[in-house]
Amino acid sequence: MGFSSWLHSLKGRLSLLTSAVLVVFLLLISGALEHAYRTSLDAAKQRELQLHIYTLLAVAELDGNSLWFPPVLREQRFNQPDSGLVGAVIDARGRVIWRSESALTLPQLPSHPLPQDREAFGTVGIPGAGDFMSLRQGIAWGLDNEPQFTFVVLEDAEPLRGQVAQFRGTLWRWLGLGALLLVLSQWLVLRWGLAPLGRVAASLKEMQEGGSDRLEGRFPRELKPLTDNLNLLIENERRQREKTRHTLADLAHSLKTPLAVLKGLNFSRDHRAAYTALIEQVQRMDSIISYQLQRAVTSSPKSILRGVPVAPLLQKILDALEKVYRDRPADVRVECHGEPLFYGDEGDLMELLGNLLDNAYKYGNGKIQVRLANGEEGRRLHIDVSDNGPGIDAEAWQSITRRGVRADQQQPGQGIGLAVVVDIVSSYEGEIAVRAAELGGAQISITL
Repeated sequence: MGFSSWLHSLKGRLSLLTSAVLVVFLLLISGALEHAYRTSLDAAKQRELQLHIYTLLAVAELDGNSLWFPPVLREQRFNQPDSGLVGAVIDARGRVIWRSESALTLPQLPSHPLPQDREAFGTVGIPGAGDFMSLRQGIAWGLDNEPQFTFVVLEDAEPLRGQVAQFRGTLWRWLGLGALLLVLSQWLVLRWGLAPLGRVAASLKEMQEGGSDRLEGRFPRELKPLTDNLNLLIENERRQREKTRHTLADLAHSLKTPLAVLKGLNFSRDHRAAYTALIEQVQRMDSIISYQLQRAVTSSPKSILRGVPVAPLLQKILDALEKVYRDRPADVRVECHGEPLFYGDEGDLMELLGNLLDNAYKYGNGKIQVRLANGEEGRRLHIDVSDNGPGIDAEAWQSITRRGVRADQQQPGQGIGLAVVVDIVSSYEGEIAVRAAELGGAQISITL
């Protein structure tokens, strides 16, 4: 797999992003730790140099406008040339009035006096000798108006830098080991976390190879909507293929008899009877074709991931039915709980509501009630359509949901409206039931 292909994978993108975040984090944490360590070393070094100044103050004695120090100091490094620890005293005019034996080889010393009780700590560079850690402190000797001096203590900065470098090396070794463990853990976590996607892909491949007709397996909660919707699409596509095949077979079978009659017509013997038979069979064929086309166009859910607002669609259907039944107006009450959505094909919802409301107008006595609500976090739609007509008992319900059967033979129609509704509900694996309505007629309840 090339880098481009790897980068276009979820694992590659997550690995690259988390690795970049890890590098930035390590740089920040190493900088913070090194700064904290160096600050701690500087504070310790300042305290150490302060102790050396106190040591010098303890042995110094005033000699006129100068100070006297014993020839051998208690701190041996002050007595050894090039020992790395240097002591000096500067008067108020910036002149070096005393320096330790260890400072004899230094070409120059800091000569900036400080006022009383002021001190300065930092790193100073001395030409030809390198960098030194420096602490200067202003001292007033005795009472007011007596001589003021600046005590200076210098110590070679190279050992301190060596400690910082050693700490940096140790820090990066451990951080590198930690980063390696984190990268390994990250790879294992990504492999484990993305494994369900691999199982989905493997299940799809198995379906393509004919080993299964749906996505099988236990998938995480986050992938359940995806796998359920894919299974629903696959099942609906299979049902649609079967429906198309069955419809074509039914159409061919239904047309056999009219075609056989047409073939047997003899216009030379009795053309009037033959013509009448021709018209009857053509009408019969037209009725058969209309019925089968109506059956074939009952669609399957397609848009199941985007919710269709139900209330506006319901209002369009009611507006159309008011025009159709202008001679039989009805009082329609609509109850919407929230803003109900339908996760399916808009055409299916329109066909379903249209058939239910058309029957309510047709068989009711002027009062219709529609209730809409979502359930199970919006994934289910509940529809109740009630009227104040004669009602439907259980036996009649079983009959009129079959194609071609009508509850009232006096009303126009082909008797396929409720059968289409049942087919749509079945295609969404929903539920449909009929019961007595509060209005006195029938209430058809549907859950999709």
